[in-house]
Amino acid sequence: MSLVKWVLIVIGAIAVYYGVSLQMKYDGVTGKVISEMVSPKLHPDSMSKVYMPMTNTLLDTGDITMASIVRVKVADDVSNSDVEEAMESIATAEGIRSVGMLPLSEMVELQTGEKQRFLKIYQYCSPRTAMTMVDHSDAFSAYLPCRLALIEDKEGQRWLYTLDMNAMIYGGAPLPDYLLEKALEVKRVITAIQDGGAEGDF
Repeated sequence: MSLVKWVLIVIGAIAVYYGVSLQMKYDGVTGKVISEMVSPKLHPDSMSKVYMPMTNTLLDTGDITMASIVRVKVADDVSNSDVEEAMESIATAEGIRSVGMLPLSEMVELQTGEKQRFLKIYQYCSPRTAMTMVDHSDAFSAYLPCRLALIEDKEGQRWLYTLDMNAMIYGGAPLPDYLLEKALEVKRVITAIQDGGAEGDF
């Protein structure tokens, strides 16, 4: 057998070995492709906490928006006003400001005269933390203010949606310690508001 054939066999064996290893590690071919593309500058948890969960959700649903959010089901015995009261109470206790609401379904009903499924957006902000994040990167401004959406789906089930902050925290190069601490705190507070609102618990 010629030297060229031996070289090709060796290269093929190596490729299969790494392909299988990456397939097992990242639970899919997509993981292999992404892991070979991402820069080593990225956070060491970027694959496990951001890109693989997003990719798996995208492949399952075909919906990129579903791949970038966190949603929590609202308990059946919790009214919309209970959700609002709980979220407002938790936000106040956590020291984050409620900076506005958009009653979108109500607005459309007034415009069209037709009943709409419930949709309301709630906005929260910690101004000093927000400015610290923007000082690090102007692009963080697109995440401001933090938003939660209370929405009734087409089957009548209600959900609280918010952006998955893991993309901001772990998706790029590791954040400086002072900023990581603030980002994790904001995530904790928004999660507490979301979970508490869904259960009407405050």
